[in-house]
Amino acid sequence: MEPLLVAGFQCYELSQVLSQLHFDTQYIDKESKHKIPSNCTLCLMDLRQGDMISEANYLARELAPQIHIIVLINKAQLDDTDITTFIVQFAWDFCTSPIDAERLAKCLGHGIGLAKLKQQYHTPQTGLSSNDHEQPVTESEVMQQLFRQVERVAPTDIPVLIRGESGTGKELVATKLHQLSARKDQPFITVNCGAMAAGLIQSDLFGHQKGAFTGATSSRKGKIALADGGTLFLDEIGDLPAELQVNLLRFLQEGVFDSVGGMTQSADVRILAATHVDLESAIEQGCFRLDLYYRLNGITIDTPQLKTRRDDIIGLANRFIQVYSNEYGLTIKPLSQSACHALLNYPWPGNVRELINRVRRAVVLCDAQQISAQNLELVDIDKKHHSTQSLKTLKDDAEKQALQQAIMIADGQVELAASYLDISRATFYRLMDKHDLPLV
Repeated sequence: MEPLLVAGFQCYELSQVLSQLHFDTQYIDKESKHKIPSNCTLCLMDLRQGDMISEANYLARELAPQIHIIVLINKAQLDDTDITTFIVQFAWDFCTSPIDAERLAKCLGHGIGLAKLKQQYHTPQTGLSSNDHEQPVTESEVMQQLFRQVERVAPTDIPVLIRGESGTGKELVATKLHQLSARKDQPFITVNCGAMAAGLIQSDLFGHQKGAFTGATSSRKGKIALADGGTLFLDEIGDLPAELQVNLLRFLQEGVFDSVGGMTQSADVRILAATHVDLESAIEQGCFRLDLYYRLNGITIDTPQLKTRRDDIIGLANRFIQVYSNEYGLTIKPLSQSACHALLNYPWPGNVRELINRVRRAVVLCDAQQISAQNLELVDIDKKHHSTQSLKTLKDDAEKQALQQAIMIADGQVELAASYLDISRATFYRLMDKHDLPLV
C-alpha cells in the first residue's frame, strides 16, 4: 500500500474512498508533523472547512520539499483568495467536492509517480540564501573564460588587479579568488578606498594606538592587521589618496607598516585590488603612482560588461527574482515574454547592479501573474525589439521562454505549469518536445 499523508478536515466519506484506493493513510497536524515517515511523497490536504487554511499554510512550509501536496476543496472555495493563493503557492494539483473517486485516484497516482521520478533523477539542491545574488551565473562564454582564469590564478599568492565598469562583479571575482585559495579559511577583509573619510583612511587601513589623535580612546587594529594570514581586497584602489599610496607601496614591498602613533608591524596577506578607473591615464596625470601600479598588477582580470554576456541575463534575472521574492515573502512570478525581450535588448549601462535594482523593484511592485517589461521599466526597449524581429522568431522565443519559466516556477508539476500558460497538458508536452526542453 502506498503511504499517504492526510491533513485538514476528516470525514468518513474520504476515509472510505482512500481505503478503497488502497492507500495507507496517516493523518497529520501541527503536533504530529515530526512523525512523518521518510518514504512519504504525497500529502492530501482537505480544506473543505475554511478554518483549516492557517494550519495548511504552516504544514506546507514544514513538509519536506519532496512531498507533493494535493488539495481537496469545495467548488465554491475557488472564489476564496486565501484558498487559491495556497493552491498556487504549494499545491501540485487540486480536486473538488463532491468526491470523484476516479479523478482523485488519477490525481494522487500522478502525484506519487512524479515524486518518485524526481527522487530518482533529481539531485536535491540547497535553498537560496539572502546572498545568492553574489553567486556566479556563467552560461556565457565570456564568463566561463573569466572563471577558468580565476581558477588558475586563485591558488597562487600573486597580486591581482581586477578591472571593469561599476556593477560588473569585481568584488564577486575577488571573493572567488579567496574562496579557491589556500587562504580560504582565513580572513577576507575588504577596504573600499573610495568610501572612507579622507582623514580616517590611514587609521582604517593601518590601525592606530590609544591617544594617537583626538578621539582615539583605545587602540584599534587596521584592516591590514585584521587580514593577517588571509586576503586583503582593496576596492576602488584608483581613489586612494596619493599620500597613502606611499605607505601602501612600502607594505607591498617590505611586508611591514606603521600604525598611527604606533610601532612598525608586519602582516602576511595576499593583495587583491579592483578599480573602474583608467589607471594608465591616472598615472599620466600624476594621480596614481607607477611603482604602486606595478606592485598591484601581478595579473589583470577584466570583468565583462553585462551587455557582452547576453546568455547570462535571463538566468541572472531569474536568480534575483527568486532571491528577492523569498526575502520579501512574495510569490515567485515568472518573466513575461515582453520582459525577456526587453532584458535581452537593453544596453545595461549600470551592468549587474542595475539589473538587480530593476528586478528587485519589479518583484515588489508586480501585481499580475507575470513580471512584465513595464514592471522592469523597460517598455520602450521591448517595443523597439518587436519592430526589429520577425513574427516567427518572436513567437518561438516567447514560447520557449514561457515554457522554461512555467516549469521552473511549477517545480516540475506539469499540470500546474500548463495551467500557468492556460494550455492543456498534451499541448504543454508537445511544445516542450518542439523546443527540445527537458522537464525539471
